[in-house]
Amino acid sequence: MPQINPDNVQDESVYWIKHPDQFECLMSARRMEIVDQLAQIGVCSVAEIANTLGVKVSSLYHHIELLLSVGLIECVGKRGVGRCEEKLYRTPGAVMRYGITLGDSSSFDIYRRLSEYQARQATRDFTRGLRSKHLVDAGSQKNIWIFRLVGAPDADTLAKINQHIEAIAELFWSSAGQDNPLVVMSAIVAPVPRAGEETQS
Repeated sequence: MPQINPDNVQDESVYWIKHPDQFECLMSARRMEIVDQLAQIGVCSVAEIANTLGVKVSSLYHHIELLLSVGLIECVGKRGVGRCEEKLYRTPGAVMRYGITLGDSSSFDIYRRLSEYQARQATRDFTRGLRSKHLVDAGSQKNIWIFRLVGAPDADTLAKINQHIEAIAELFWSSAGQDNPLVVMSAIVAPVPRAGEETQS
């Protein structure tokens, strides 16, 4: 879920995550995963989410209730399954984006903690990917990567990098709901002080 200033974008398909209680709720790799899956798949039941994630249905109910309570997902109805009914859920937007900027110390802490949980989820995703029957490790359809890059891009190059990251995110979002194998990409980009440089407190 990339971060950008929501005041610069007007798109009804985008839901901006802004409230502290929403970010606190996302301090869970599992809840991040539920939100991501619902945004990608669309309306579905807890049983369908559990099947996609490969977990027991009973392990998700607590997470679903927490996500509902802060508005990160919503119940949109029910459907009959045999003699029973199951609730159906979706995200409030087709695209879910972080909507706070790094303007104060509280947002610093939010993003620091989010990076920890996102990195944990990325490890889980990569491990599952290595075991996936859909794994492709070479060629134009390659769907598994791991690398770390360090550079010193100038302003023009950094602008191009940001444009490419946004373009990649749009490609992922535009594929939502398609009946193809799921692919996950996590990204953390940060300026790293050189030795001896001062950092912000």
